[in-house]
Amino acid sequence: MKEFIKKNWFVAVVAVLFVCMAIFFAYDQNKDNLPGKKVNGKDVVFSIGGQNFTADDLYEEYYPSGSADAVYMLSQRLLLDQIVKTTDALEEEAEVMAEQYYNYFSQYYGTSTDAFIEVNMKAIGLESLNDYCLYNLKLQQMYTDYINENLDTLYEPFAKEYKPRYVSHALVMMDDPKKPTAEEKTAFDEAKKAWESGEYTFAEFAKKYSDDTTSAVQEGSIGYVDKDSSLVEPFLDACLLLEEGQVSEWIESEYGYHLITVTSMDQAKIVEEPEFLEHILTFNANLENEVFWAELEAKNVKFNDTVVEQKIKEGLGLIKEGE
Repeated sequence: MKEFIKKNWFVAVVAVLFVCMAIFFAYDQNKDNLPGKKVNGKDVVFSIGGQNFTADDLYEEYYPSGSADAVYMLSQRLLLDQIVKTTDALEEEAEVMAEQYYNYFSQYYGTSTDAFIEVNMKAIGLESLNDYCLYNLKLQQMYTDYINENLDTLYEPFAKEYKPRYVSHALVMMDDPKKPTAEEKTAFDEAKKAWESGEYTFAEFAKKYSDDTTSAVQEGSIGYVDKDSSLVEPFLDACLLLEEGQVSEWIESEYGYHLITVTSMDQAKIVEEPEFLEHILTFNANLENEVFWAELEAKNVKFNDTVVEQKIKEGLGLIKEGE
């Protein structure tokens, strides 16, 4: 999960801006005539887990104090608190992440780092970088739990498109594969002969003959691969054509010649990869919004203003404008 967050710093804020603007627009157009439930004489816009939120809560406190995205994040944080328990382990992970981010920003902003972070946190209605990291960890946990509960329908289309698998290879390295030196050609001929002899398993062969020393000590394993992996094109193309247990012909790349095998396409392992969550959310363009709405419905959130509900659904892409 940490790897996913590292790759997507502030993505969540950017992604929900359009939703926040829809929420604020709906309220701004109706703030004087919101119908429905009242608490202490104030109109209740929605309720989560028995906690009522009035128009004043949204408009007077959260919107002017930051920006429109703070309104959305407020409602989402309330929902996340209902779904994902705040544990000591989660808080510790958030603290470690916050420290990493702080050190990263310090390289660019120096003595202005604290001011930079304070402005950005205030804009989204949060007190600290720790709070932001905790919010994101909970958000990703919500997505992960939902996806795991719905793998029967979500995994197969994703796997067909992304072709996730675990790959191993053996490399005979060459400075220029088009013009190998005599020494390189001899090494390649010896490797081919050894593989064709049938004396070695792929793992044994990679350990003995591969010039990629990093993967060789792991029996040739380079780990998780899918169609978006950052690998040279002929190598990646060959990886994606193989079925589990198959071994390729020798594949030429700019690094030399590779022998490649797919060691596993096991779904249970793949869904644990950080790239899996990132890529399945990318593949299902509106899945994040669908998860959010599904959780709202599961928590029996009540909207007392149909215009606000309509605009939120439009912003989430769940209905088209005017439906």
